[in-house]
Amino acid sequence: MKKIFFLAFIFITSIATQTLAQRSVETRIPSDVGGTTGLFLRIEIPTTTRYTNGAPIVIHVPGGFNGAGLGTGKGNLVPRGFIEINFNFPGSGSGSSQSGGTYDTRGEYCIKALRDIIKFALGSKLDLNGKNIDQLVDPTVPLKSNVGIAGWSNGGNATTAVAGIFGKEINSLAWIVNWESPVGDGMPGAECGSYGFQAIYTNPILNPAYNSSTGIFDTSTIAYNDTIIVSRPPTATMRGGLFFDINKNNRADVGIDFFATPIMYQSFIEPKVFYSHRMMREATRRNLIPLSPPMHMPDLNKTTEFWKWRNGEFWIDSAKQKIPSIMFLVVASDTDHVQSAPDHPHVLIQYEKFRSAGTRLVRLNPDRSYVEYILGRPAPSAKDNPALTQYDHNSIRNAVEPSGANGFQNWVLISASACELADRTYYNNVQPQLNGVLTSVENEESSLKGYSLYQNFPNPFNLVTRIKYSVLSNEYVTLKVFDVFGREIETLVDEMMQPGEYDVKFGNDNLELVSGVYYYQLQVNNFVETKKMILLK
Repeated sequence: MKKIFFLAFIFITSIATQTLAQRSVETRIPSDVGGTTGLFLRIEIPTTTRYTNGAPIVIHVPGGFNGAGLGTGKGNLVPRGFIEINFNFPGSGSGSSQSGGTYDTRGEYCIKALRDIIKFALGSKLDLNGKNIDQLVDPTVPLKSNVGIAGWSNGGNATTAVAGIFGKEINSLAWIVNWESPVGDGMPGAECGSYGFQAIYTNPILNPAYNSSTGIFDTSTIAYNDTIIVSRPPTATMRGGLFFDINKNNRADVGIDFFATPIMYQSFIEPKVFYSHRMMREATRRNLIPLSPPMHMPDLNKTTEFWKWRNGEFWIDSAKQKIPSIMFLVVASDTDHVQSAPDHPHVLIQYEKFRSAGTRLVRLNPDRSYVEYILGRPAPSAKDNPALTQYDHNSIRNAVEPSGANGFQNWVLISASACELADRTYYNNVQPQLNGVLTSVENEESSLKGYSLYQNFPNPFNLVTRIKYSVLSNEYVTLKVFDVFGREIETLVDEMMQPGEYDVKFGNDNLELVSGVYYYQLQVNNFVETKKMILLK
């Protein structure tokens, strides 16, 4: 009987998983903004698909205001069974990887390019050689019903804009992950405050004209000065612009006043700098700008058109209407990589707009179990916010991830978020909170291989508890115990094991541990599973 089961196991795994050499494919896709050479894409293909019937697809949208994106994501999701797509925006990149077309600083051309890349991933667009994504990644199976986009920093403005503007053309897009994306009026220039981001002048860390408890600006402080510098080399220095005149003395006082960082757009004959819609609207209302304005300062109408394509806030309601099944997750740490306002207004704007629009799943930061899954160890400091929780400018401060010694790298949080949303899509699971990882390459395969980690007994325990686990084939096994801070307490197993069920003891009369929560973790090759136990002395 055991022999029959083992043979059946070999047959099942041979048809259920695809284990291949990890590889990448480069291609170009046609686009009306990609010129004659098209848009350059690099597709990373996993050795083993995340699910038995194929691999989900993630498109990485780079941050910043430049157009090159081949280094975004760095392949961290390929080991998790994803197909990853990186690309260069129109006119960006270098050498043989440069995309055709003209770069417009994350404007209309870039959003249309992202639309076409998503359509390619969804299977509705061919590359320049007439091949679809299935042919390019064969024999790996791409799950075109599980395509998501990950916006890194300013890339998040593009993810929400493309979903809202072109949602009807990409209405099977499954999910969006945004990492600390500056979504909202004035957020790309860190108008609420920043840690010296692109600063020409030394600003206060927080903008004194911004109330972080209410999210309201004191626009009466907005002023114009024709001597302040609004750009610096390599662009010719340009003078004359807007700032927050905190002491209202009609002078630009460095260290007291707050100097906004406009976004430069060099595709015009004359370079232009764009302030937020808020600042230009107030300056126009109060006639602050001279009748003969500097050549580099566009008027309010041009400012509105500029931000139409670059502020995803405008398009969130439309994204939900055009893609009713979309799921959204935004990542934020307590110390943002740019924004210094303690209420994280850029995160709050996009989260609450998606939530109030009735999006079926909206979450601030990934489920803790997914952070632990990516790290391969317990992460008790990771946040575990239920989906659809309502936040305001004060409550959000307790929902962001820790930084510093107890924090997590951005790729960990983005990878955890993408895995969670892909799994939720695969299993159609929109529960506000999860009890653990829904599935993964490792544990789906492990269920066939017979890897199991059981709950310790007794639990809670006083001095001694037993931990049971099983292994079906000859494998190298480690079993470790961690404290609530993720520090390793003891290695219980670290050796090659033969097939079978095993039982190991943890603890003794001399156990020098305090009462509390501990974690034990089994690792067999790439399979990792963690469980919690409680010591009561």
